[in-house]
Amino acid sequence: MTRSSHIILRYFLVSFIVFMIWQVNTAGREALADAPWPMFRHNPSHSGQSIYQGAKDGTLKWRFLTTDKVTSSPAISADGTIYIGSEDGQLYALTPDGQKKWVFSAQKGITSSPAIDQAGNIYIGSRDGNLYALRPDGKLLWGYKTGNSVLSSPVIGPEGTIYIGSSDGKLYCLSAEGKGLWKYDTRSPITSSPCLGLDGTVFIGTNVGLLFAFDTNGGLKWTRRYGRDIYSSFSSPSVDSKGQVYIGSENGRVYGFTPEGEVRLRIQTGKAIQSSIALGSDGSLYFGSYDKNFYAVGSKGSLKWSYKTGGWIESSPALGVDGSVYFGTGELDEGGQRVGRLYALSPEGQLMWSFKTEDWIESSPAIDPDGTVYFGANDHYVYAIGSPRKE
Repeated sequence: MTRSSHIILRYFLVSFIVFMIWQVNTAGREALADAPWPMFRHNPSHSGQSIYQGAKDGTLKWRFLTTDKVTSSPAISADGTIYIGSEDGQLYALTPDGQKKWVFSAQKGITSSPAIDQAGNIYIGSRDGNLYALRPDGKLLWGYKTGNSVLSSPVIGPEGTIYIGSSDGKLYCLSAEGKGLWKYDTRSPITSSPCLGLDGTVFIGTNVGLLFAFDTNGGLKWTRRYGRDIYSSFSSPSVDSKGQVYIGSENGRVYGFTPEGEVRLRIQTGKAIQSSIALGSDGSLYFGSYDKNFYAVGSKGSLKWSYKTGGWIESSPALGVDGSVYFGTGELDEGGQRVGRLYALSPEGQLMWSFKTEDWIESSPAIDPDGTVYFGANDHYVYAIGSPRKE
């Protein structure tokens, strides 16, 4: 064999070894799925904004009965499968026509909302303290045990890393294979869900009104107070393309922080804000309050409009690509019975339609490509709202 042949052979051997090392190092590093609504609040920044228009009418397409409250929010996969948890301890996989594909049984109830990666794997937390990873057919890949219930919803980072909070007070960062990469003890229960900035910064709020910012390696960048010692805050942070982060508080305010952690705005509503903040493409903020109002606020904190509903708002809004807004409420009817109502408002804050359920709505809606709006309610049903699909 000639010298040039040796050089060529060595080049291909080195190239092959490098390729194999790359394959090993990148195996399982799936990022978030390219899907209509792959996780809670639609994306890692928690903007709540869809690229599709939502339903233009309040027609019931179908509803699916579980055996307990549905406070979890749905995720929609690339093939149209809807994943949603229930307090009955089941994660349900439903077809776009409302038929059950499969269920996965956790040991306790599921309030957490699912996230889907590029391989179609599903990640979901449970009150049993576990974060579960499931294959698209519902088979268990792995479970990761935390020290207390997991009400927080997982976020999938750009290299497949998974971030999740637990009521044990810790923020966990896991690999796609379920290995712990790092964790941080905030010393307060975490029931809200983390979000990710474009630079990889991880934001999380805790139940004593503290907002934390971490780098991708788990180093603490800063922490700021945004509320008082409160109980079970489900308002999760949202972050815009400039790195500005927003979160609601039990003291009735929405806070906006700069990337460095300085307060840039405060918006007062007067009652607790459990809703997470949706971010419009023009920088506007959308959120509901326990004062029964839904708000649209400009990027500098000026009120654009508000809409008075019939009850408190814990459901976080979904935004259609045209600026329409969808969210649920908890109300009492004229006889004092608990009902829920899903509202659809125009970009100008006018009522387009509403749909009444038989109990409160804490679940946050998701929008699929044909405009169908999916959500759960405390009456044990998963709902699909919108005109029937056109064949």
